Amino acid sequence: MIKQVRDMAGHDQFNPTPRQQFSSGRELINAVKSRREQAQAFKALAQDVDAEIADGLDQYDPELIDGVRVLWITPGTAARDETAFRHALKTGHRLRQQGQRLSDAAIIDAYEHAYNIAHTHGGAGRDNEMPPMRDRQTMARRVRGYVTQSKSEAYSGSSALGKSTSSERKALATMGRRGGQKAAQRWKTDPQGEYARGRRAVMSKTHRKKKVQGTKNRQKVGQFVNEYWIETDRLPTWREIQSETGFSRATVARHIASLKELGEWPEA
Repeated sequence: MIKQVRDMAGHDQFNPTPRQQFSSGRELINAVKSRREQAQAFKALAQDVDAEIADGLDQYDPELIDGVRVLWITPGTAARDETAFRHALKTGHRLRQQGQRLSDAAIIDAYEHAYNIAHTHGGAGRDNEMPPMRDRQTMARRVRGYVTQSKSEAYSGSSALGKSTSSERKALATMGRRGGQKAAQRWKTDPQGEYARGRRAVMSKTHRKKKVQGTKNRQKVGQFVNEYWIETDRLPTWREIQSETGFSRATVARHIASLKELGEWPEA
């Protein structure tokens, strides 16, 4: 009955999201990485549009085509989706400035107009690949979320795109925990194996780097203290050493103790 009513009204049928959307842990990790990268790209676009609208520069753009600034991948080939999303964002900002309602229809109309302009002038022989209406409605909600946030705050990219579900986040946490358990097990069962030897080599290299860096920092403190003592006939305060070297108080204390132990600390 509900299916027939939705068909008569022209609405999409409700299809519950399957509980398991990914066939493997690697596929889930790749999907999360892809979402993050896409969120960062949309965040950059949103900030760019926000700054342009705030400065009132969009009306002087000489590259506008029918009110749309087309973004280009290469000369003659337009970035249709990015152009359309950017124009929808700009339209959303204008609607908000004018105190008008940020309706799905207005945002989708702006998106479609910009997409068609970009396709007409930069289609480069490609088919018109306008996203389906459901995706355009999702885009409209995304734009509304960006626009309604305060301009003084950074746009939140993670909330604008498809977020990981609770089960996906639990799966990621489980994979991380199991990965750690697996690594610990390899240390115990095969201490001389390839994995253990590789990790020891990495840790040994890291330890050597830290040791060299520590020696360099201690010498930096010692050089400053000696020069200061020679020039002023007194030892610098810890605060003066911190100011000169940029080290924390704990780091300065550790290096002073080492210098005294090595007999390299001048006596006042």
